[in-house]
This record gives sequence, structure tokens and C-alpha cells, in this order.
Amino acid sequence: MVVESILAVVDGRPVLLSEVRVIERVTGQEPAAALEGLIDERLMFREASRLPQASVSAAEEDRALQSLRARAAASLDAVPEHELRQVARRQVAILKYIEYRFRPQVRVDTAAPAEERERRAEQDLRERIEAWVKELRAGAEIRYNAAPSLARPRPGA
Repeated sequence: MVVESILAVVDGRPVLLSEVRVIERVTGQEPAAALEGLIDERLMFREASRLPQASVSAAEEDRALQSLRARAAASLDAVPEHELRQVARRQVAILKYIEYRFRPQVRVDTAAPAEERERRAEQDLRERIEAWVKELRAGAEIRYNAAPSLARPRPGA
């Protein structure tokens, strides 16, 4: 018999302990950070999946799955492939959405050296993504069910 724990509920959908454990293995994060990351990922994916430009092909999913395995091969041995595919699909869709929605908005001084332009562009993109996630969280109903040490929200989130 499998016993599952619901760590949080996001807009009426449960976030399961098993899902958080997969994120822990994929990212190497501690449980609380993995929970927060999964909540953010779900909110971003929900938004991204509404946009046709963020749809994920089977080939893109396969490449993302291979990339996940290459980055964290040893820690992923016990994770079922269908769960890894879900993570890969979510991450690819989110990245495609970000590239479509936010990358064109990034502007940097063309007179700056190339390395500095790249650094500034990445910083601007990070800031736009952080603002987007804050906006998504503000519009979502998030209820934590886990022990306080696991479900503590990030500062400023």
C-alpha cells in the first residue's frame, strides 16, 4: 500500500510529497526549496500551457529528459520515467514561454562590451521572471499542509 502526503494545495490541486521528492532529486534542493520550486513551476506551467508557442514536441521532451539524466544521473535512478518526463515537459514549456514572452522585452546598452551586455540581459530576464512568479503567486490560492519546516514560504514570496 502506497501512502501519499499532500504538502500543499495550489488552486485546488494537491502538491504531493512524491512530486517534491522528484524535484529534490532533479535539482539537489532541500525539501522546503523543492516544494517552493515545484509550486512556482506549476504556476508557470499553467500559464505557459495556454500559449501555443510553448507547446512541447516529443523530440523536445526527449532532449530535456536526456539533459535531466545527464545533470543528475545517479540521483534519478529510482525516479520512474513518466515522472521525469513530466518534469522535462513542464520545464521545456516554461522555457519556451519565457523566450517568447520575456526575451523580446530585454534591452541592454549596445555600446557596452559583449560580456557585460550578456550579463545585464540575463539579470533583466531574471528580474522579469521573478516579477512574473510573484504575480502568479499573488493570484493563486496556496495552502500549505506540511510541517512548518518543510512548507515555509520563501522570504518575499
